[in-house]
Amino acid sequence: GKGKDGKGEKGKGKGGKGSGNDELTVFVRGLPFSAEEESLRKDFAECGEIERLSLPLNEEGKPKGIAFIQYKEKAGCDKALEFDSTDYGGRTIYVRMAGDRGDKGDGKGKGKD
Repeated sequence: GKGKDGKGEKGKGKGGKGSGNDELTVFVRGLPFSAEEESLRKDFAECGEIERLSLPLNEEGKPKGIAFIQYKEKAGCDKALEFDSTDYGGRTIYVRMAGDRGDKGDGKGKGKD
């Protein structure tokens, strides 16, 4: 990896909502472990301009197969969500809004399915 070339630091204080902006961030899982930040950025930039992309690594420094992608515009998220349950590099990836972390009780305590 080439480091982060220091760019990510400015746009902080404008939203005032702490770290990142969940309304503009999608959470992707199921990525092939070979997926690299650069190729992800290229592919998902087709949906819209990317503000920042984070590809979390495990203790061994290998990708966990998940990514957070923050777009400059909501339209980018909407397009990225169309990739939900599609094939990416031979694996099925799942895309949802980063803010949808089950706070609407989805799956928890509904009993059915």
